[in-house]
Amino acid sequence: MREAARRLGIARLHDEQAHVVRDVLDGKDVLVVLPTGFGKSACYQIPSMVMPQPVVLVSPLLALLRDQHEKLLARDVACVRLDGTVRGRARAAALARIAEGGPLLVMTTPETLATKDASDLLRKVGIALAAVDEAHCVSEWGHDFRPAYLRLGEHLRDLGRPAVLALTATATAAVRDDVVRALAMREPSVVATSPHRSNLAFETLPCRGDERLRALVRFVRRLHRPGIVYCSTTREVDEVYAVLARFGIPTHRYHGRMAAGERNKQQEQFMKPRRRVVMVATSAFGLGIDKPDIRYVLHNRSPASLEQYVQEAGRAGRDGRRAHCVLLHDDADRNVHEALLARSRIRPEQLYGLGRALAAWVGERRTPTLEGLAVSAELGERTTLALLAVLEQVELVSLRDDRIDVHVAAAAVEPAARQLARRFENLRTQDSRRLDAVAEYAGSEACRAVFLREYFGEEPGAPCGLCDVCRGRSGRPDTFFEPLAAPTRPRGRRGRGRGRRRRSGSRQD
Repeated sequence: MREAARRLGIARLHDEQAHVVRDVLDGKDVLVVLPTGFGKSACYQIPSMVMPQPVVLVSPLLALLRDQHEKLLARDVACVRLDGTVRGRARAAALARIAEGGPLLVMTTPETLATKDASDLLRKVGIALAAVDEAHCVSEWGHDFRPAYLRLGEHLRDLGRPAVLALTATATAAVRDDVVRALAMREPSVVATSPHRSNLAFETLPCRGDERLRALVRFVRRLHRPGIVYCSTTREVDEVYAVLARFGIPTHRYHGRMAAGERNKQQEQFMKPRRRVVMVATSAFGLGIDKPDIRYVLHNRSPASLEQYVQEAGRAGRDGRRAHCVLLHDDADRNVHEALLARSRIRPEQLYGLGRALAAWVGERRTPTLEGLAVSAELGERTTLALLAVLEQVELVSLRDDRIDVHVAAAAVEPAARQLARRFENLRTQDSRRLDAVAEYAGSEACRAVFLREYFGEEPGAPCGLCDVCRGRSGRPDTFFEPLAAPTRPRGRRGRGRGRRRRSGSRQD
C-alpha cells in the first residue's frame, strides 16, 4: 500500500485514507465522506494497483476521467478509460486491455457501464471493487440528472456484486442511508470527517434587488483571483459574465446550454496555472476539477442545500492557504430553487401514470418496450427511463436493452407504484427542509464552521476564528451597495485591442 501511494506521489496517507484502503483490501463495502481536496481518489487508485482483478471507477464526470487517466498514465499506473467519447480503435484497445485482467483501474460512466459489450466483458473478467464517485447524486439530484445513476445498484448486481466503495464530500445521515440503499451496500464501514476545512473563511451577506450585483462586483474586484462565481441559472451566468467583462475583469463562463467544445475551452483556460481569472458558472462546473489555488468561491444566490454549498465552497483553497467562501443571500432565492426542484424531482402523478400503463400492458400479457410504455403513460422516454430505474431498485421490473420485464402480477403494479410515490413526496419534504437549513445558516449568529459541523452530524468543535461572525464583520456599510461606474475604455487601436481581450476572457491580469 505504501509503495502504491509513493507511485501516486503521496508521501504519507491521511489516517482516513489508510483506513479506507485497508477495509477495501479486506473486501468490505465502504462509504467515504471526506471534504473536497482530501484525496478521495487515492482510496480507489491504490487498490487498483494491488488487487488481483480490475477496479472499476464509475463517475458522472468526463473531465475528471480524462484528467485522472492522463495523470495515471504519466505515473505508469495501469488504467483504461471507457466512456461515450472513446470510440473506434481506442475503444477496442481499452476492451482488449480489460480482457487481460489483473491489476487495472477501469474508469467509466454509469451509461457505459450499462452497455452490453462493457458489462459482458467485466462480468467475465471479474471485478475486485466498484468505486462510485459523487455518490450523493443517487440521493440528492433529480431524475433529469442521469437516469443511469439511479440504476447503478442493479448493474453492480449483474456484475457479480463486487465490493462497493461509495465516495462523496458531503452527506447527512439521511443521504448516507439513501446511498447505502440505492447501491445495495452490505453493512458498510463508514469513514467520515468534518466537511469544514480550517483555511476557509465563510461570509454571508444579505442582498436584495440591485444590491446583489453591486456587491458581487465589489467582491470580485477586491478578492484575490482566481475565483469562481456560482449562479443558479444559465441566464444568470450570462448576465454576470457580461457585467464582469464590462468592468475589465478577466472572466470565463460555463453552463449546460453552451456548446461542448466552447465549455471545454473555457474550462481549460481557467485551469491553466498562475492565471488570475474568474469563472462564472452553474453547478455543472467544478465537480472533480483539481485546481488547488482557487482563492475564493462566491455564490451569487443561495444554493438549494447546504450539502451543495459545502461541495462547491470546498473547491476553494485546496492548497491549504486561506480562501474566501462568500454567500450573497436573499430570502427570495428560495423561489428559484423551488421552481427548479419541481421540474427535476419525480412527481407522484408521473408514477401513478406509469403504474397504470404498466398494469395495462401486463394485463394484456404483452411485454412493453420503453418507447411503447412512454407513449402509454404519456411521458417522455427520459422520464420513463428514470421512473423505471426507481421501479427496478425495488425489483418490480428489470430493464434489458429496450425490453421491460415485470416481476409482479398486473393487480400489484399500481399499488406498488403508489407506495413508491409516497416516498417521493417525502423527498419533496426533504427538499423543503434543506431550503430551510440554508435560510437558517444565512441568518445564524453562530460561527459558520460550527453551524456546518452540527448540520452534518459532527461535533461542533471550537469556533473557526475566520468567518464573518467570528471576526465581528457581519454585514457591510451602505456604501458597499451603491451603484458603480464601469471604467471608460481607452480610445485608439491599442485600447480597442485590450477591450477585445477583456471581453473574450483571455487576458491575464
